[in-house]
Amino acid sequence: MRTSLNRNTKLFLLSTLLYGFSFSVWELFFNLYILSLGLNNDILGLIRSATPLAALVLGLPLGLFSDRIGRRTSMLIGLGIGFFGMFMQIRLPNPLLIFAFGLVQGTGFMLYRVSQPPFIMSVSKKENQAIIFSLNFGLHTIAATIGNLVAGQVPDLLERMLGITRGTASSYQWVITAGILLATTSLIPVFLIREKKSEGNSGQARLPIQTIIRKLIARPIVRRLAIINLIQGFGAALLIPYLNVFLRGKFDIADNLLGLIFSLSSLFVFLGSVLSPWMVRITRSRIIPTVATQGTSLLFLFSLGFSPFQWLAVISLLFRTVLMQMSMPLLDNFAMLICQPEEQGTIASVRAIGWQAGQVFGILISGFIQTRFGFEPIFITTGLLYATTIILTWFYFRPEEKALSFAG
Repeated sequence: MRTSLNRNTKLFLLSTLLYGFSFSVWELFFNLYILSLGLNNDILGLIRSATPLAALVLGLPLGLFSDRIGRRTSMLIGLGIGFFGMFMQIRLPNPLLIFAFGLVQGTGFMLYRVSQPPFIMSVSKKENQAIIFSLNFGLHTIAATIGNLVAGQVPDLLERMLGITRGTASSYQWVITAGILLATTSLIPVFLIREKKSEGNSGQARLPIQTIIRKLIARPIVRRLAIINLIQGFGAALLIPYLNVFLRGKFDIADNLLGLIFSLSSLFVFLGSVLSPWMVRITRSRIIPTVATQGTSLLFLFSLGFSPFQWLAVISLLFRTVLMQMSMPLLDNFAMLICQPEEQGTIASVRAIGWQAGQVFGILISGFIQTRFGFEPIFITTGLLYATTIILTWFYFRPEEKALSFAG
C-alpha cells in the first residue's frame, strides 16, 4: 500500500486531514451558536438549509466546471470560497446574512466535494481505489476526533481566560473562528499537487449543458444513484445535524462531554473505514458490505432515539455512526467505477444534487417538527427512509456489480 501512494495522493490526504478539523468544530458548535443568538429551531432549520440549497441549485454546473478546469484548481477554489462563507456566518449575527453566506459556503464546498472522487480515480490504480477512498474518509474522521476533543474543552478555557460567559455567542464565535483559521492550512497541500492535463479537461465538459443532462437522465444507473442519495440525504438531514441538540436537550450534556462523545464517534468511524477495504476483499463486493453495515446500523439508530439511559444512547450513537458511515467510501468508489473518466465530475455532481435536495427539505422540515413534536417522530422517519435506501441499494446496484465484474 505504501508504494501505491504517490506524491499527489499523499498531499491530497494531508489536505483532507487538515480540512476535517474545521468541520468537526463547525458541526459541534454551529447549531449551539445559532441558538445562543436567541433564534429558535425553526430559524436554525432555515439557516442550515442554505448550504445544501446552494449545492442543489449549482451542483451540475459545478461538476461541469470541475471537469473543465481540473480537479486541483477546483478543490482550491472550492475550499477558499467555503472557508470564507463559514467565517462570515459566525462574524455577522444577522439571520439573513448568515443564510446568505451559508449559500456561499455551500457553493464552495460543493465544488470541492464533486472534485474529490474523480481526483482519487485519476491518481490511483484500480486495485487500490477502495483503500484510498476509505483512507480519505478515515482521515477526515481522525481530524474530526482531534477537533471535537480540542473544541469541547475550549469554551471552558475561554471563560476562565477571557471572562466570557459559557454558552454565549461570543464563546462559540471564538472557538469556531479558531477552527476555520487552522483549516485554511488545507489549501497548502492542494496547491502543491501537480495535476496532469488529462486529469481535468475533458470533451464531456465542452458539450452543451442540455446535451449532457439528456445523456445523464437517459441512463437508469445515474437516475438510481440520484434517487438513493435523495432518500438517504432527506433521512439524514432530518436528524444527523441535530444530534448534538438532541443529546443536549434530553440528557443536559455539557460542552466538554459533548465534544468527547463526538470525538469518540469520529474515532469509531476511522476504525470502520480501515475495515472497509478488508470487507471488499472478503466479499468481493462493494454492495454486500454496504447493505450489511447500514442494515445493522438501524438497530442502534432506534436505540439512540428511544433509550432512557444516557450511557446506552452514547453507545448506540457510536455504533450507529460507524456502521452507517463505513460504507460511504465504498459507494463513492462504486459510482466512479460505473462511469467514464471524462464524466466522473458530472456523475459526482448528480449524486451530490440528489443528496443536497434531500438535505434542503429535511433540514427545513426537521426544525418545524422539533419545535412542535420533539425528536421521536424524526427518529422513526429517518429509520424508515434508511431502510428504504438499503433495500433499493441491493436491488439497484448488486446486479450491476455482478454484470460489470469489477468487485474486489
